[in-house]
Amino acid sequence: MRQQEPSAAEVWSDPVFATAWLGGDPQGEHDLLQLPRTIAAQLVADETPEPRLIVDIASGAGKFLSVLLTAFPEARGVWMDVSDTMLKQARKDLAGFGDRVFYTVGDMQALRAAGVPDGADVVLSSRASHHLDRAQLHAFYAEAAGLLAPGGWLVNLDHIGPEDIWDRRYRSVRGKHWSPRKPAPAHHHNYPLTSMDDHLDGYRAAGLTDVDVAWKAFYTCLFLGRRPQG
Repeated sequence: MRQQEPSAAEVWSDPVFATAWLGGDPQGEHDLLQLPRTIAAQLVADETPEPRLIVDIASGAGKFLSVLLTAFPEARGVWMDVSDTMLKQARKDLAGFGDRVFYTVGDMQALRAAGVPDGADVVLSSRASHHLDRAQLHAFYAEAAGLLAPGGWLVNLDHIGPEDIWDRRYRSVRGKHWSPRKPAPAHHHNYPLTSMDDHLDGYRAAGLTDVDVAWKAFYTCLFLGRRPQG
């Protein structure tokens, strides 16, 4: 009998794996995602200049949350991730924000069970939902959208699964721009990865029909959608 693959939550809960991933993350090393993070903050600010509560799901070391808390100095943040190793790193990296940040450990597929509060003006996620299949992705978007205050933003910066030939092309060209300091550990994915349309469909199914792809490079996309005001 084939042994069942560990879930993404089980993989990321492993401190050895999480530590190795932090040390071999090429995008993190070169901070290549700073531009889309900044774009997200600017788009939110254009219509929501003073968000009060920002929630970062599967936050890792908290880089996306840091950008938003810097952009909005009156906002409070909620950091959430399944990994205790990431929690330790995030507490160091986000220490400058003091008591503006609340930390909670939990699975991105069970947000309320993890103690994530309702009424968020912005719910973020980054490089995590590609571990979910289409049904799980849509369930995640539904629960995340349910945490938003009226007019709140759901922001996701993540990888998609393009057509096979484009996946090959992107991976070949991406390798000309950066390479990890050391090989990042292999980890669990559902294949094929969900597509751009899977994400957009998930937003709309969650009631966020005001949605777009604000930035794309190779197979990484920045999705933003806004909950209706009324």
